[in-house]
Amino acid sequence: MQQHHASNDSRSLALHPWLARLRDPQQEAAYLRLPAPGQTHGWPPLALYASASLAFGAALLPPDCWPLALAWCLAMACALWQALRSPATGPCREAARRTVLALGMAGFLTSFSLRDADAAWHAMAFCALLLLPYAGITQGTRHAAGLGGAASLAWFCLHGASQAADAATLLALNLGGVCASHGLQRQRRAQFMQRRILLEQAMRDHLTGCYNRRYLDERLLDAELARSQRHGLSLTAILCDIDHFKRINDVHGHAAGDAALRTVAALLGDATRRGIDSVVRHGGEEFLLILPETDLAGGVRLAERLRASLARQTATTASFGVVTIDCRPGAPAPDASALVAAADKLLYQAKHAGRNCVRAAMLASL
Repeated sequence: MQQHHASNDSRSLALHPWLARLRDPQQEAAYLRLPAPGQTHGWPPLALYASASLAFGAALLPPDCWPLALAWCLAMACALWQALRSPATGPCREAARRTVLALGMAGFLTSFSLRDADAAWHAMAFCALLLLPYAGITQGTRHAAGLGGAASLAWFCLHGASQAADAATLLALNLGGVCASHGLQRQRRAQFMQRRILLEQAMRDHLTGCYNRRYLDERLLDAELARSQRHGLSLTAILCDIDHFKRINDVHGHAAGDAALRTVAALLGDATRRGIDSVVRHGGEEFLLILPETDLAGGVRLAERLRASLARQTATTASFGVVTIDCRPGAPAPDASALVAAADKLLYQAKHAGRNCVRAAMLASL
């Protein structure tokens, strides 16, 4: 969340040079949780595939195999319905889409094995069905390639003839489908990376890499207060202000002031829990730390450790205001502005007490 955390997140938004996957497993998992284009504007390709496989298969089945055709139609309808009604960001929809693809291909090949007579359009129908899994209906190229390869092998086993032309055609279709699907997956992940980078830039301070004031006011603090109240947890806020920061700018220049801000942000980031705590550049030389599941004693210990680290590792000191609120389910909703105002009040008490010190209190006692 801090500067070094942000840079790590930026490096993780990189594609593997050969695999159409993000390097960071967490980022790849976040991408896979998003609805695929085959989902967002996308039930038509899946419905088209289901309809085509049913139509082709029904045309191949002998009349006395109507129970098999009915069972196949019901299974396809159930899988298609599950794919359409499942949450767009959940794993159930992806599994249902893959089930539709597997059922469609298996049903067509079963119908082909029971055919009464050969027809040229059997191969044409199979090629059409073979290409659709590569068209982005699923998130995974490997699954589409596995389905296409298995279906192609089954086709040759059922066809009963080894024709070089058919083999070359199916090989070309599968290779072309894999290449097209691979390129499509890379393009989608590149768009995902661009959106994530823009989102990071919108909610972070460009100088320090910390969260910015806008993100704090619009989302972060309200969300943490709501979560703490929902689970009955303590929430601590620490407001940190660099002492005599104006003197650094006046004596050493603004470049030195920027370097001091980056150094302080890095120290704050190193001392907090990644993925749990949040460091915000509150304004100018002020930083606000949001510490979920942290009581007042824990907040004071962290503030004292930060104060000592800054005095030891940098040429400046800082003052700290620490405030904690105990949230309880069913109690009135905590006021985010009151929490920050209380931390600001304690910070000014630390300033008036001579700076380079910590002042702390519970919100209810202020």
